Amino acid sequence: MAEGRARFDANDLVRAQLLFEDVLELDPGHADALHFLGLTGHRIRDLGFAMEYFERSIQARPRDAVFHNNLGSLLVQAGRTEEAAALFRKALEIDPGLNIAHINLIFVMILLETVRPEEVYAEHVAWAKIHADPLLAQAPPHRNSRDPERRLRIGYVSADFRQHALTYFIEPALAQRDRAGFEVYCYHSSRMVDDVTRRLMQRADHWREIIGLDDEQAAGLIRSDGIDILIDLSGHLRDNRLLVFARKPAPIQVTYLAYPNTTGMLAMDYRITDAVCDPPGATERYYREALVRLPRCMWCYQPHADMPAVSPSPAQQTGRVTFASMNGANKVTERMLALWARILGEVPDSRIVLTTVPEQGHERIRAALTQAGVAEARIVMHDRLPTKDFWALYAGIDVLLDTFPMNGGTTTCEALWLGVPEVTRSGEIFQSRAGLSILGSMGLDELVARSDDEYVRIAVALARDSERLAALRAGLRERMRASPLTDGRGYARALETAYRGMWRTWCSRSPQ
Repeated sequence: MAEGRARFDANDLVRAQLLFEDVLELDPGHADALHFLGLTGHRIRDLGFAMEYFERSIQARPRDAVFHNNLGSLLVQAGRTEEAAALFRKALEIDPGLNIAHINLIFVMILLETVRPEEVYAEHVAWAKIHADPLLAQAPPHRNSRDPERRLRIGYVSADFRQHALTYFIEPALAQRDRAGFEVYCYHSSRMVDDVTRRLMQRADHWREIIGLDDEQAAGLIRSDGIDILIDLSGHLRDNRLLVFARKPAPIQVTYLAYPNTTGMLAMDYRITDAVCDPPGATERYYREALVRLPRCMWCYQPHADMPAVSPSPAQQTGRVTFASMNGANKVTERMLALWARILGEVPDSRIVLTTVPEQGHERIRAALTQAGVAEARIVMHDRLPTKDFWALYAGIDVLLDTFPMNGGTTTCEALWLGVPEVTRSGEIFQSRAGLSILGSMGLDELVARSDDEYVRIAVALARDSERLAALRAGLRERMRASPLTDGRGYARALETAYRGMWRTWCSRSPQ
């Protein structure tokens, strides 16, 4: 077993699988061998194989919290979020201190329409009170010079400084920054390095690799660098370093971009947003952080240089309309499937394409649509695709259908850049207002629905107007270029103004 785990840790998955199978030949009920076979399948995205062995490992050792957590993580990918939440709760029942299970639970709660925002907030705070807040009391005072106008040291922490959705939005802030006023440190918490990583290295004044450091060591490095404002770019998403922030290595700490909710932590001072995503006076009660709203839009999108040109209108070429959802299966709720079935029912001969849906999520989606009267031949599903293949799909898509209550972000911007209009359904809290913020910044408020019925009406009307579809498609890229969404310089200045305001506030307070 030990040799198999060593091979697994070295990512020699073929050899590891053989070694785990050898263990099972001698002991068919060996729980760890069963579970590591599941982990091997998960790592190569053979989710059916992984699910089988995770379930068998739970049967062999039903009181192992980690086993329940890992099966739950797989079910989130398949879009089976209610089942996943039950598994995370079971893991915490077995081991209340299992941090990863608690993080997974609070993330999946955001995806569930049955959970109220107050409950989501309370669970984030409950996590922080167990895992993060106790560490704050141990933090020594900060000795940063309290000069409100000096050059500031800004630190960004992420495991996603690579080909990843995050970099479309953070690179403009690095590339267009005011070097005289701000010195940038990037703390990279991943072993993954690609061309984007190497490009971002050149954007920063200082690059620090912290993947090999534990949380205490990473916090010590940040403190020794004299960082004034430390920015979290992960929230509770995978590979986050929130427990570095819990140790308060910088006097001002901010969460931004990646995560659509509060961190729940006392040590996180601010969250950056805008007045559309978080209308003043409406959502403050759902955050433990103070909200800082950028003046125009909290998003700035830098399209990848390799993205294809806008293609001709597919509907005009084929005579049929193709709708699509490019968000992950975990955002596709039963409510959205019912609305999409209504849309397809009102647009004869149309079809729908869904991406990032593993095979284990197909049956749920197919059953919901076919039971609502959509012929199976009108439903096309793809698992995760290579980036260029994913972009190529847009050439055959007429209308993107956003998800609710969790809107898309990167997929919305990609679609608009590639000429595909999106219909979004907005709500009352951040996660359901991202589409409103993005589309509104381009003057496309007519594509934003405030109710389910309006969502259906907008999508159907757009699909029935081929001339409008073609005109939108032809003009969206230029429209985006003229909007705040691609104004990197204005975005960088807005962020820096926000940073300077935070810093002046800190300087005005009496030292502790």
